[in-house]
Amino acid sequence: MLAIIGLLITSGVALIIQYRGMSARLEVVTNLYSAKLMVESIVRSANRVSEANIRSQINKLSEYPGFEEVEVVNVESEEIGGSAEKRVFKVILRDKRLSREEVFYVYRFDPFAE
Repeated sequence: MLAIIGLLITSGVALIIQYRGMSARLEVVTNLYSAKLMVESIVRSANRVSEANIRSQINKLSEYPGFEEVEVVNVESEEIGGSAEKRVFKVILRDKRLSREEVFYVYRFDPFAE
C-alpha cells in the first residue's frame, strides 16, 4: 500500500516539474511574440516619423513594462525599389533569459515619406 502511494507521489512530482518547465518555455515564447507585435505596431503606426525616430523607439523596447528581459540586438532598414515610401525593417530581438534570438521583417509604407 505504501509502495503504491509512494509511486503516485513520485509520478505526481515528475508531472509538476515537467509542467513548470513547459510553462516557463511558453512564457518566453509569448514574451518574444508580444515584443514582435509591439515592434510591428511601432513601425506601421507611426505616421510622418523619421526612420531614426522609429529606430529610437524600437531600441527603447526593453523600457516598456513586461519587456525588461527582451533586448534589441539590431535594427536595419532598407528602401524597396529606390522609393522612400516603401521600406523594410529587419529587427533582431533576444530574450536574455535563454539567449534565444528572433529575426523578423516588418514592411512599412509611408505615403508622406520624402
